[in-house]
Amino acid sequence: MEGIYVGLFFIAIAIAVKFYPGLLAGYNRLSSRDKENAVANGLPTFASIVFGAMGVISIAGYFASVWFNNPSLSKIFILPTIVGMIVLIVFGNILVNNRVR
Repeated sequence: MEGIYVGLFFIAIAIAVKFYPGLLAGYNRLSSRDKENAVANGLPTFASIVFGAMGVISIAGYFASVWFNNPSLSKIFILPTIVGMIVLIVFGNILVNNRVR
């Protein structure tokens, strides 16, 4: 059941980040030029998509564990959390540092 709660939490974060990009770690410490670059490159949208995908995968993992009758599979929410954070860090830095021409 915790997979559903974690998934819903990630989806709520996805919605919040889309409208309030200041919730992203380090966003408020960027210069105004870097913030403009980040928004122009689609950082809030990208972060929202990644958090939403993490939520959907977590919820799907719970239902897969019920369907396959394998309770240990319900702990699958740990994997999308780790992979999603790595993706956000690597590609988020790329989106912040790329200059819009």
